[in-house]
Amino acid sequence: TMLKQICLLILSLSVGGASVVQLNDANVKSVLAASKFSFVNFYADWCHFSQALSPIIEEVGKKLKQEFPDDSQLIVGKVDCDREVNLAQSFKVNKYPTMKVFRFGQMQKREYRGQRSVEAISEFIKTQLADTVIRIEKSESEPTDAVPIPLEKDQGGIVGFFTSNNSTGFVEFSRVASMLRDDCKFISVVGIKGEPEKIVFQKGPDVGSRISLPKPGEDSLKEFVMSQCVPLVREITFQNAEELTEEGLPFFILFYPNDDSAIVDSFKSVVERHLSHHRRSVNFLTGQGAVFSHPLHHLGKTVSDLPVVAIDSFKHMYVFPHDVRDSLQSHPERFSDFVADLQSGKLHREFHHGPDPTTAASPQHVEVPPEQPGEKDHAPRTDQAKQQPPSHATSPPKSVFKNLSPSRNRYTILRDEL
Repeated sequence: TMLKQICLLILSLSVGGASVVQLNDANVKSVLAASKFSFVNFYADWCHFSQALSPIIEEVGKKLKQEFPDDSQLIVGKVDCDREVNLAQSFKVNKYPTMKVFRFGQMQKREYRGQRSVEAISEFIKTQLADTVIRIEKSESEPTDAVPIPLEKDQGGIVGFFTSNNSTGFVEFSRVASMLRDDCKFISVVGIKGEPEKIVFQKGPDVGSRISLPKPGEDSLKEFVMSQCVPLVREITFQNAEELTEEGLPFFILFYPNDDSAIVDSFKSVVERHLSHHRRSVNFLTGQGAVFSHPLHHLGKTVSDLPVVAIDSFKHMYVFPHDVRDSLQSHPERFSDFVADLQSGKLHREFHHGPDPTTAASPQHVEVPPEQPGEKDHAPRTDQAKQQPPSHATSPPKSVFKNLSPSRNRYTILRDEL
């Protein structure tokens, strides 16, 4: 429409030509929404990490402006968080500098955490701008269901069937594919005729495995992708722990023996069948006990006690009070009760005031041994499994995984993050 063209013209005049756009409350929504991809540095002038990064971001902006002059493709922006306090809070900025990614104005859950150099940041942005949708042109004589879909056995993907690259469904599909490119494989088949457009989840080359999108629309498609492609249970490592802690959800974690894949499969099955409705409030994770021996020690456990299930609320850690193998096999409802007790405050209450009168078994009380002189406040990566667990308990151990949140060697942390 004419009004839309006028608005875009005004926007281009206000930000066009700037290699790095200064964002504020007045322009942030319009600037970010008008661009396919935005890379935004949230900073504070007094923060020495921000001071070191500032000239790098400026150089990135200048370099990429030459390669991608169209603001509708790329915006490199910055936010002065001291001046734009409300803006920083709305984007959940709790450390400086924070480099966030936006697609069509929507903030992505994964921040940029890589090397802070012109080359590394520029390469990251260019990689993110690349189209990852696999495009297939269907011939007129080819039946729609006969089009070969490039998925390996047991590999899942979202497949869209469209009349053309200009259809409303295809445009929505492309936007969602861009936003969720890290979570799923997207394939478009263009050229169908005489039948309605459709979007399905397909696992492997088998057409019979298809699950159809329940209702059209961008929001519905995003929800569909998340439910089909993002694992309900994820493996935690030292490499992804920082990202997982910043999601802000308590950890419900199975510590398992390294060679016991069966217990992991059993845990995943129980979570999918009995706990999936909690996925928005709890992060279900598995972790190798030998790797995370320090959290086990804080729970009064060693690798010889595996498997162990615990909840880390980022304030305290709570040990599942029942036998894990028996519960997985015969009493899966115990895990549901464990989550419910966290959410009702019962776990915390019982640690301080003893078991509720009607409680048959409550989470184990653990006394945390004092840190030794010179011991750092973090989860060491060395094997401490041989340490003896404490013999009695008084209060819940403090969160260990919270210490795997962003390092103060790279960020100025504003406050406790979780």
